[in-house]
Amino acid sequence: MEWLELISLSLQSVLTIIINPLFWVVLFLIYFQYKKVVRMEAKLLGKEKATARERVLSSLGVGIIGGLLGTVVVSVLGVAIELEDFRFILPLAIFLMLINVRYLCFSYAGGILSISSLIFGFPKVNVSSIIALVAVLHLIESILIWIDGHNNPTPIFIEHDKYGTVGGFTLQRFWPIPFAVLLVVLSKLSGTTDINLPDWWPLFISRSLDVDNITLQLTVVIAALGYGDIAITSSPREKSKKSSLRLGLYSIILLILAGISSYIYAFKFIAAIFTPVAHEALIIYSQREEKNRMPIYKKHHSGLTVLDVKKDSIGEKMGIKPGFVILKANNYYINEKEELLYLLNQFPTYLWIEALDEKGNKIILEHTDFSKGINSIGTIVIPKSSNFVVSTGENVSIIKNLVKKIFKKR
Repeated sequence: MEWLELISLSLQSVLTIIINPLFWVVLFLIYFQYKKVVRMEAKLLGKEKATARERVLSSLGVGIIGGLLGTVVVSVLGVAIELEDFRFILPLAIFLMLINVRYLCFSYAGGILSISSLIFGFPKVNVSSIIALVAVLHLIESILIWIDGHNNPTPIFIEHDKYGTVGGFTLQRFWPIPFAVLLVVLSKLSGTTDINLPDWWPLFISRSLDVDNITLQLTVVIAALGYGDIAITSSPREKSKKSSLRLGLYSIILLILAGISSYIYAFKFIAAIFTPVAHEALIIYSQREEKNRMPIYKKHHSGLTVLDVKKDSIGEKMGIKPGFVILKANNYYINEKEELLYLLNQFPTYLWIEALDEKGNKIILEHTDFSKGINSIGTIVIPKSSNFVVSTGENVSIIKNLVKKIFKKR
């Protein structure tokens, strides 16, 4: 009963996030990032898959669910932080995001703060609680990646060393995560509610504090989580699931290290270093995996490989999907994009396509339009070369882009 009361109070407090100015700042930053994604899509597709506003609303809905789940985990485990623990972490995460978008992650900010506290004594933070908080957030992120990481992937072209121009998808999702944490108050507050919980609770709290003479106050904070990845050798859904499982394992290991560090001081250093280093290692490993394995969206000896299909297009209605290889159209062999365009420029009223699906099975797809004819099927195919080649190792730095714009004006 006590657990239910604690969880209920925690979830109710999350609903007050809407009056927090920082919440709106985080939403604006997320909107700004999605605007850049939308501009990239518009260049390649002629029209974005979803507007920045639609993406923000989608991320907000998923983020709130993640925040509520995180609140339950934090409350049950008893991740208690002091005010200084959280005063620096979000501003530092936002600053790191300005250096590189993928640094919008508490693993880097939390790791840097913890290492600085252990070595230089500033800022004074409870390392175990910080690391536990990072672990819980990444556990939530792994769940969000599983259910939402593959949504609205942006098609791109990449220059591969072996296969020439190949297709792929960038996966970019950003989530605002409002959740409640337990804030250590060194005095009794008026209007507080006493809840009797087990002796081991809270699990993550500074052992230098007298637990019997402190008050734990529920406080709502806002975190921003970002997922950035690239899918070249697997579909966006397969890639996001793989990333989710790896990040989930990382989170569990980190939570164990945080728990041990609450009792063994040396493990504070191990946990603090492991936090950013292991997270960066996951990203580097994923990038190398994509580089060394065979891409699935590549040009074949015959036929046209489909990278993506526009929403509500004729191609989508016909059942064409990413990874399909168009072999024939109206009984004409199709090996280049221009050959398909030439056929469609005749406005045929009937279109018959022979293709290979993702598993290599031959299929027949058909569509008729006797009133207007068929001028486009709305597919993005792998060309011989492209003017929209993206560098996978590009450093997406807001500061760097601003400096470039300033010097260009001069």
